[in-house]
Amino acid sequence: MYRRLFNLNRNGRDSLIGIDKRAALAIQNHFRLTNYQMLVLSWFKGLWTGILISLVAHYFIRH
Repeated sequence: MYRRLFNLNRNGRDSLIGIDKRAALAIQNHFRLTNYQMLVLSWFKGLWTGILISLVAHYFIRH
């Protein structure tokens, strides 16, 4: 039995989750990535974002 946990179609309007899912699928299909590769890509994106934030914070604290 199939159960819907989330309703992505809110009266025909695009929700933020639906737009995010479509963007992720577009990236995955364009570069022919597997689900695991998408997971690794998002992990590296988070790591890179954390490094950039720490460098900016370090710059403002030290100067």
